[in-house]
Amino acid sequence: MAEGVGRVPHLDKVVHLCEYLMLAWCVTHASRASARAAHLMMSWGLPIGYGALLEVVQAFIPYRSADWQDVLTNIAGTALGVVLARRRLRE
Repeated sequence: MAEGVGRVPHLDKVVHLCEYLMLAWCVTHASRASARAAHLMMSWGLPIGYGALLEVVQAFIPYRSADWQDVLTNIAGTALGVVLARRRLRE
């Protein structure tokens, strides 16, 4: 098979975006009964901190690599998840 055939460009970024959207959605819904500051910290801080930590850990694993673009994609997914969850909670 020729190089690149059957591969979706940037599929890993799409997967990161979807994973962190769902994680932030779930955390936002789960923490909605908390005090406002705790709710915001859990909704934003937990997914972003988790994603950043995983990238740091990957830098020390020989067959893995850390990627700042993954961190930025995780943050974008988190933002989408929080915004969509908060809109849903207001309905």
